[in-house]
Amino acid sequence: MPRILKDGEIAQLLIEEKPLPEGWEGKLVTRAKQNVSFRQRELPVPGISGRIFRIVIRQAINNAEDFSIILVCQDADGTEHRLSRFNGRHPSDHTNKVEKREGKPNVSFRNAYHIHRATERYQLAGLAIDGYAEPTNVYNSFEIALRTFLDFYKFTRPSAKFPLLDPLGGSQP
Repeated sequence: MPRILKDGEIAQLLIEEKPLPEGWEGKLVTRAKQNVSFRQRELPVPGISGRIFRIVIRQAINNAEDFSIILVCQDADGTEHRLSRFNGRHPSDHTNKVEKREGKPNVSFRNAYHIHRATERYQLAGLAIDGYAEPTNVYNSFEIALRTFLDFYKFTRPSAKFPLLDPLGGSQP
């Protein structure tokens, strides 16, 4: 059984700086997989602590609004934990199971953009680490979701490189 991540550890993983490699944009262009109805791509990104994170992107071929952008982290022993998913609009219902068991209102939604978050309580209940989700209005397309995801989870883009200029405005050799 994988170890249970505490909420504090999850929070630290989410805010850890994760420098994207040069050419990262091209490495996240999805590709169709044989005999499946979605396109997918993955990109490993080492965090500044040395821990490996992965961005996993899936998008339905026949519905551009049905997508997932997933943040996974890997323990030293190779165990992987899904920390978050930015999901698009898909036709199936989502129910927050712990909240439903507790008799809370508004535990289900359908066909809405939504964000899944890893929680300690879902792990302790024997459920998927990222089983809790909330509808969101911070994005309304795949492209905006990807930009927002990268910003939320501290993925830093490579610095632009500019030629050095001499004081007279000419390029330095």
